[in-house]
Amino acid sequence: MGGAFLLFIAGMLFARFGWFPYPILENAIIAARAAATQLGLIADAETGADASDGERTGGQGGVTTYDAALAAGGFTVFTSGENEAAFLIDMEGRIVHRWSMPADEMRERYGADILPDVPLGWRSTHLYPNGDLLVVLQHRKNAPYGFALAKIDKDSRLLWANFQNAHHDVTVGEDGLIYTIGQELREDAVPGLDSLKAPFLEDFVLVTSEDGRTIHYISVMEAFVGTPFALAVKQLVKVRDWKGDYFHVNAIEPYDSRNQIAVVQKDQVLISIRNMDSLATLDLNSGKITWLLNGTWMKQHDPDIVNGRIILFDNRGDFSRGSRSRVLEIDPLTQEITWKADVGKDYDLYSGWGASQQVLENGNVLITESAPGRLIELTRDGKLAWVYQTSGKSEGGRFAPAIQEARRYPAQYLKFEFSDK
Repeated sequence: MGGAFLLFIAGMLFARFGWFPYPILENAIIAARAAATQLGLIADAETGADASDGERTGGQGGVTTYDAALAAGGFTVFTSGENEAAFLIDMEGRIVHRWSMPADEMRERYGADILPDVPLGWRSTHLYPNGDLLVVLQHRKNAPYGFALAKIDKDSRLLWANFQNAHHDVTVGEDGLIYTIGQELREDAVPGLDSLKAPFLEDFVLVTSEDGRTIHYISVMEAFVGTPFALAVKQLVKVRDWKGDYFHVNAIEPYDSRNQIAVVQKDQVLISIRNMDSLATLDLNSGKITWLLNGTWMKQHDPDIVNGRIILFDNRGDFSRGSRSRVLEIDPLTQEITWKADVGKDYDLYSGWGASQQVLENGNVLITESAPGRLIELTRDGKLAWVYQTSGKSEGGRFAPAIQEARRYPAQYLKFEFSDK
C-alpha cells in the first residue's frame, strides 16, 4: 500500500515537472488518451457524461408552442443524434420528408471498407431547392471524428462524397462553392507553434466545387504561423488538453457580397475556434489569419454574419446564470452586444455542447438547443413563436434524442415533391 502510494506521488511529480523519462512518454500518453476519449473508453471532460450539459430526460415531444401570427413559417430540416438521417418537418411538427444514409451505394462506389464499424452521426446539412442535400458525416467514436461530406438527392441516392474528414459545419457560398472543415491526426509539431505537443487533431478549411472536388485545403494551425496572432495560440489554448483537440474549429462562413461585414473580405472565411473561445478570419489566397477576436463568450458555436454583425450561440459564457447559454449578436469592431437571448417567459437557454441559431426572414431567431433536443423560435423582443422537441429516448434510454442542427426554409424555396404527406 505504502509503495503504491509512493509510486503514485512519484508519477505525479515526473509529469508535473517533466522529469525524465516523462518527456519520452508524453506523446504516447497524449495519443492514447485522445484515442480512448474518442472511442468512449473514458469520459470527455468537456461535454460530460450526465445531464449537466442540458440533456432532457423526457417530457412532451413535437410542437409544444406555435403562434402563427408571430412565427416565420416554412419547413425545418434537422438532424438527430440518434439517426443516420435528416428530417423535414412542417410548422405542426409533422415529418413531410426524410433522407437516410445511402450506405450500400457508398460502399459500392468507394470500396467495401469505406464505412466504419461504428455509427455515423449526421451533423450539418444544406438543402437545395430540388431536394438535394449536403450532409456532414462524423464518426461517433473515432479519431479523427470527421469522416466525409456527401451529397444525396431527394430520394437519398448518393451523388458524391468527399472523404477529407469533414466535420461540424457546411455552407454554400454565393459562388456555388461548398465550405466545410476537414480534419487529420497530426503526428509532428507545427513549426512556430511549439507549445502544441504532437500528436493532435488538426483542422483544415476545406472548400470544394459543386461536385465535391477539393479546391482549398488549408491548415488552420499553420495559418497562424508568421502572423501577429500566433501569440494568441500560446495564450489561449490549453496545452494540457489531453484530448489532443487544441482548436476544435466548429463553424465556417464565407464572404458574401450580399451580406457583407467589415472583418471578412472577398476570398476570406470566418471561422469559429471553440477551444480558444475565438473567432477568426482566414484568407484563402494567403492561407493566413487576418483577424482574431476573443470575446465575452465561451465554447461558442455557429457564428453567422447578419447585417454587418455576428450572431452566435454562446454555450457556456453566461456566468451570471452559472455558465449557462445565450445567443449573442455582436458588432465585431466595437464588441458591443447589440442583441441577446438567454432566459425569458417559459424558456431558459442551455446546451453545454453543439447548438446553433438562424436569423429568419421576418427577423425572428430559430435556436437549436442541441443537448435537450429542442428548437425555439424567438421574436426579437423575446416572445416564443414556436417550440419543437424530440420525443422518445436516446441511445442508452436515458435522455431525449439530441438535435445536431436545424435550419428553416421558406415554403417557396422548396421545389420538390415531399415523400410523406
